[in-house]
Amino acid sequence: MKSYSFDDINIFLPKRKLDSHKGKNGRVLVVGGSEGMGGAGIMASEACLYSGAGLVSLYTHKSNLEASLVRNPEIMTKGITKYVPISEKLNVLLFGPGLKDDDWSNLISSYLDNIPKDVKVIVDAGGFKKLKQNKILTSLETILTPHPGEASNLLDVPISEIQDKREYSAKAISKKFNASSVILKGNRTLIYIKDTNETYVCENGGPELSTGGTGDVLSGVISGLVAQGLSTKDASLLSVAIHAKAGEIFAKKNGEIGLNASALIPIIRKLLNS
Repeated sequence: MKSYSFDDINIFLPKRKLDSHKGKNGRVLVVGGSEGMGGAGIMASEACLYSGAGLVSLYTHKSNLEASLVRNPEIMTKGITKYVPISEKLNVLLFGPGLKDDDWSNLISSYLDNIPKDVKVIVDAGGFKKLKQNKILTSLETILTPHPGEASNLLDVPISEIQDKREYSAKAISKKFNASSVILKGNRTLIYIKDTNETYVCENGGPELSTGGTGDVLSGVISGLVAQGLSTKDASLLSVAIHAKAGEIFAKKNGEIGLNASALIPIIRKLLNS
């Protein structure tokens, strides 16, 4: 197991050419946001946009449509009531932020059954229950981002066992769902990379991040980095470190208490551009 920090990172997004356009910088679809949970999908899509993805779409419950468009008119938002086919030009699907165990979430679980073969998939939050039910990602390049409670549910073991055996748990999740990368969130977030059988632990971050929505921001950042061409390994390592570093910067300026997840997003954008 290898420890690393933001300052150790030597991973960079591809330099943009002068004739670059939005289609060359990655297309991401975020599917999430049940009724009453719209903020998760909105924050994830905003984080993806601020991380540099060229085109970001959000498919969400219709009750969240106005809020998304008011906050981020640049994000192509649809309030969906039925399955809408995925564009063949899509690069990344982020599935799960703000999904509940309700009829609408059950309806859109069909997105996990209809993913074009070259699309990379990030599953987070409410998406894990659908993933566990479907187990359909075996041939796709996938990043899973559970916190300990979600990992407990995926493996059907107590949370205490997840926390006592964090590296083993991440490997077990990767094996069970054939995930290319598993990011087990929490104190000293752990990243397991299947292809190289490597485990990394991020030394950045602290209790300031223990607030609602920070995981949604992280999943959006990962999606944006993958869309721009980073490998699942590099995107996982960079996103975790830069997300945690943003938390430290917030805490240094404001203190550990009272971080709102949205405040991380402009800090992350500044770090990526530095």
